Amino acid sequence: MKKILIITYYWPPSGGSGVQRWMYFAKYMEENGMIPVVITIDSEKAAYPAYDHSLSKKVEHVRVIRTKPGFNLFKAYSFLKSGKSKKIVPVGDVGGRKKTLFDSLSAYVRGNYFIPDARVGWNKQVIPVAKELLKAEHFDAIITTGPPHSTHLIGLELKKTFPIHWIADFRDPWHDIYYNSIFKRTKKADAKDEALETAVLKSADTILTVGPSMRELLCNKFSGLKEKTFFIYNGYDSELFKDISAKRYNEFTIAHIGVWTLKQAHQEVIDALSFILKNNSDLKIRFVVAGNIEQEILDKLKSIPNLILDFKGKVSHKEALQEMMNANLLLNCLAVQEQSKILISGKLMEYIATGNEILVIGNTEGDAAKLINNISNAHIVSPGNTEEIKKVLLKVIKNPETDSNSATFITQFSRASTTKELVNLLNLRLQSSQASKSNIN
Repeated sequence: MKKILIITYYWPPSGGSGVQRWMYFAKYMEENGMIPVVITIDSEKAAYPAYDHSLSKKVEHVRVIRTKPGFNLFKAYSFLKSGKSKKIVPVGDVGGRKKTLFDSLSAYVRGNYFIPDARVGWNKQVIPVAKELLKAEHFDAIITTGPPHSTHLIGLELKKTFPIHWIADFRDPWHDIYYNSIFKRTKKADAKDEALETAVLKSADTILTVGPSMRELLCNKFSGLKEKTFFIYNGYDSELFKDISAKRYNEFTIAHIGVWTLKQAHQEVIDALSFILKNNSDLKIRFVVAGNIEQEILDKLKSIPNLILDFKGKVSHKEALQEMMNANLLLNCLAVQEQSKILISGKLMEYIATGNEILVIGNTEGDAAKLINNISNAHIVSPGNTEEIKKVLLKVIKNPETDSNSATFITQFSRASTTKELVNLLNLRLQSSQASKSNIN
């Protein structure tokens, strides 16, 4: 069996969307002929946005090597700001929305001195551990996954020493990621960031990402990338859904699960709900919100007359899936940004798997649209189109139990299926790499 070294910052008990892609790949790799070994950070010293200890049980069989943390700006910022080093700092939001002088200074330091990201200090701890492991044991490939994209610099360093196939997995853009714009980077810092990304893209043997538009974004960086760049969608845990059945609320229920910030569509939802409830006094709507949500959005939702706001806060993955199943309509608000075509929410596959009505607010030409256009009871509306959101909501409220073809469509995206796709790709790439070396020799 081939042995694969996976280097990832996010690993259980980390919660949130960042951990799930490679946690599930690792879970199913061995039954597909590959043995995963994971190098990650000591979870007690990590700066995770959320914790979900239930995820650890899914990968108990996977060998995990945990390293020291190194210096982490997020933890230092959190301690100086709140006195608690484990207080959550939203990714890409050092300093938050309402910035004090300290916040602005922190953002400037983050953007100009911690390149490509605030977790780059971890690399010094990982590289010697990974080198010793690669000297002691045979591995067929190394996988690095980002964000944090500083993890790819570990792969870049290892590639200099070891003639091993390296796969760089991009879950989000690097130099183009939306929150880089808030850091007020100098031209020198921006150029350094772009140069590091270029070095990784040139040196990696295989580049992997999460969707067709993200692949296109990477391939357009420079020539020669198309032949080695591929995408595999994030999937959903079909096993978890076997144990969950819908428990409908008495009221028509809308649910938004996951992160919801001011950079995502929100005002149009609030305006549409306000209008509908104002003009339908006998209507009751429950709005379930689970996950990290901007306080300003919560306050606006609370101010809507006759809306029953049900704020669950941070919940486990299984609890999140239960709330998805319970809802009549699932709301997915994507970020409003320049590269909006690439966006596919980590929750979208799970939304589809429920069979419930879905409303996505995002780019109608993007990757999310390409997916949900296959679903009979899913809708996508452009940001700012309040009138169309009203129409969709009223249509679903009048007929909340519509038929769906999602059960047939979603099967190809189960975590077991996407891992088979990954293993097949890795085998092909490794064979190609070996053939190339033989021809050179």
